[in-house]
Amino acid sequence: MNTLTHLFTSRSSIFVKLLLTFVAVLMPLYVITLVINHKGAQSIRNEVSQSISGRNAFYLSMLENEIERVQRILPEYVADKELMALSTNGNIISDYEKVEAIQAVQQRISLIKYNSIYIEEVRAYVPLLERTILSSKYDTKVDNAELEALKLRANTFNRPLIYWDNRIFISMQYPAIAQREPLFVVGVEISVKRLMQALSEQISIPEGDAVLISLEKDWSLASTEAQPFLPELRAYLAAQAKAGETAGHTTLPLGNGDQLVFYQYSPVLHTYLASYVPESHVSGPINKYQYWIIGVSVLSVFIILFFSMSIYRMIHRPMKGLIMGFKRMRAGDIQPIAHAPRQDEFGYLYHAYNETAIHLKTLIQENYEQKIYSQRSELKRLQSQINPHFLYNCFFVLCRLIKSEDLELSYRFCRYLGDYFQFITRDDSDQVPLEVEIKHARTYVELQKVCYGERIQIRFEQQDPEYAKQLVPRLILQPIVENVYKHAATAMVHGGELAIHFSYSEQDLAIIVEDSGTALSDEQLLQLNQRLAVSGQGIEDTTGIINVHRRIQIMCGPQYGLFLSRSALGGLKAIVRLALDKGGEG
Repeated sequence: MNTLTHLFTSRSSIFVKLLLTFVAVLMPLYVITLVINHKGAQSIRNEVSQSISGRNAFYLSMLENEIERVQRILPEYVADKELMALSTNGNIISDYEKVEAIQAVQQRISLIKYNSIYIEEVRAYVPLLERTILSSKYDTKVDNAELEALKLRANTFNRPLIYWDNRIFISMQYPAIAQREPLFVVGVEISVKRLMQALSEQISIPEGDAVLISLEKDWSLASTEAQPFLPELRAYLAAQAKAGETAGHTTLPLGNGDQLVFYQYSPVLHTYLASYVPESHVSGPINKYQYWIIGVSVLSVFIILFFSMSIYRMIHRPMKGLIMGFKRMRAGDIQPIAHAPRQDEFGYLYHAYNETAIHLKTLIQENYEQKIYSQRSELKRLQSQINPHFLYNCFFVLCRLIKSEDLELSYRFCRYLGDYFQFITRDDSDQVPLEVEIKHARTYVELQKVCYGERIQIRFEQQDPEYAKQLVPRLILQPIVENVYKHAATAMVHGGELAIHFSYSEQDLAIIVEDSGTALSDEQLLQLNQRLAVSGQGIEDTTGIINVHRRIQIMCGPQYGLFLSRSALGGLKAIVRLALDKGGEG
């Protein structure tokens, strides 16, 4: 009893809090495991729902695209002079002309037939000749019942798909006037077999299936296994259509169990695609783990209690000594820790800490800050050399130019791109002549002019030849121009202006970049100037214009760098001030 009392009084700072924490966690553990199990089932259900809904959307989109593509190419491929001649003058032209026209029509019909795997056959019905032209043969008669079903007046709902005699058609009548008898009708028969095959591949779960249902024409496409479920599915979809629902999922009792049903309506085909999978396939496997979780939770109570006592003895005590040493080190008192000899990992940690404490102050003063700053500066320089998004965009623009067959502009764009990356990837001195830096900025502007077109007007003042060989830090102008295109150019909906000019004095050189953007607010401008003012404090990472500012100050002094203000054009005015008497050639 005395031992237990001593344990709870002298060690309450760690042991009692740890024990109470474990009890607080373990008490609701049973409920939490059930909730996790339920959430897992819901997560699996959601993933399956998203997967099947995505498959439905993809299948409908693919089918809609196929149907719309066939509708678009029918007038182009079939409604030509040969078919017009056969349907109007077929009874008076010569046999040679008739055969020649029929062969031409058959060739174009074949092109349509083999243009899609979902087309079974293409037929051109010519009432004047009382003949039907197919892709491979010339029938001797017209199936009048089939022809009547494909006429405009029979398609009262003006739907792209016509279901007749357990077959699916897309038709085109000429002239496209329902009240008139057609000169000819072209019917594209969709392969029901291939549609059924594609439906069977919609659901990878063996017990699942997919069906196409049209509520207006009362027809459906379903496998033999799905046929018994059609009445319930049709009734449910009719209720959803009445409620205005076009997509969703629910649970329906179909067959011997509950099924998860996913549906989506196609406004192009005016049909529903419904897919279903057994609900037991989704939630069944996770339910059997519920009792295992309960057992593991009970066992965890004993394991955690035993582990908590062990870690107190083996870890907490020696860790406390290290923590106190680190606290003293943080306060500036870097002294070794007195400790009892140990042969385990903590003995090594104490020994390593004492050795580190002896040398740490010297290392910080002489090496640490300088090395860290050098390493981070080099890393930032390497990272800033190539902007992958800019590279991707340049290649996309180049592809567009090549596709538009603008060879001259494509050639110049490639030259600009080569010059740009030749300069960016050079691993020589951090200083370059002013004329080289200006040339690189011009190259970048030419690249952006190709991307943005003439929407942004560029005014680039001619530099003074006297200062052309003046050495300046590399890449100080392009990041500022890039900042204009990134933040200001996107807001220049009706065009804008970018001006770059120079100012010289006896000891200073100023490169001034101004834009007419409207996206920069006074508050944002104030924040940028505040960031520039504190950019020299510490060794934190910097990017963009702040990186330019710091590099100039390191090279030229604190009175130089980047100065931001409101431009007379309305946007940002950035002044890059450099020292002429530092870093110049000769």
